[in-house]
Amino acid sequence: MNDEQSKRLAEAADALAQATDALDEARDAVDDRRYSSDLERERLAASQQMMSKLDNAGKKIDEAARKAAIAAAACGRPGAFAFYREALVAGREGRAIGRTAGDQDGVANKRARGQESVDRLQAAVDALVAIVYVA
Repeated sequence: MNDEQSKRLAEAADALAQATDALDEARDAVDDRRYSSDLERERLAASQQMMSKLDNAGKKIDEAARKAAIAAAACGRPGAFAFYREALVAGREGRAIGRTAGDQDGVANKRARGQESVDRLQAAVDALVAIVYVA
């Protein structure tokens, strides 16, 4: 592996680590204890924060997908494009689902939609791991 390939792969790994951290923050926001509050404003704040964290994780995953695809191309990793497409689709679906979480009625429905978003975003991260670390 030459220097350019190493550099691209390191950038992809770093972007993937940032995406994973953002996803962990989103997961924590879905489980926010403020959802159990008796105060409506606390539950609303938790919901808004969850949607923001989900969107941020989706953006980080998109960035990581782009960098992973470039690294895979530079390293000549066969089959990486299929994982790239899988990551893009799952990441975009996760972001779209996360945007609708706040529109749901009731705390349980908001959290369920948030968890669904986290699951799709996790699928995107898993596909990126296959590109950066396995392919």
